Amino acid sequence: MSVADFCFCAVVSEKALQAILDGHAQGIYRDNHPWIIAAERFHEAREKDRQVPIVFATGESLELSHWSIVESIDVQEFHAGAFESRCTFDVLTPVNPIWTSLDSLSLSPSVEQLRREDAESIHIHRQPLDATSIRPYAICETPAFIVSDASD
Repeated sequence: MSVADFCFCAVVSEKALQAILDGHAQGIYRDNHPWIIAAERFHEAREKDRQVPIVFATGESLELSHWSIVESIDVQEFHAGAFESRCTFDVLTPVNPIWTSLDSLSLSPSVEQLRREDAESIHIHRQPLDATSIRPYAICETPAFIVSDASD
């Protein structure tokens, strides 16, 4: 199974990250924000036999810390707009120290931008991930360091 051209990125506390690492197995990330588009994109990728990575940022300075392959995303609405999104993922892999800066990831471009780049031969422009666009989660282009590791 190959890796999708997009990944998700989310912030996790250092305490929660350590709890996941201590488990040495599948992890679960929960959020009160509805990950509706993330779930749709995940299911579309799985239908095409693609793996979807997730990258976690942590710390006061928000640095990329670990990544994994998403196993499922479920969004549940409990009552009157109260949501819980659950993302399960495989064992975490540390991000190489040279790629820990948030701007090592680029936000995923819109469909229109990709079409323009292809049809009109315009300059490829990517917006780097930053602290304001990562919450509640960001959809980014899958970086080369994940593509090469995931295909091994």
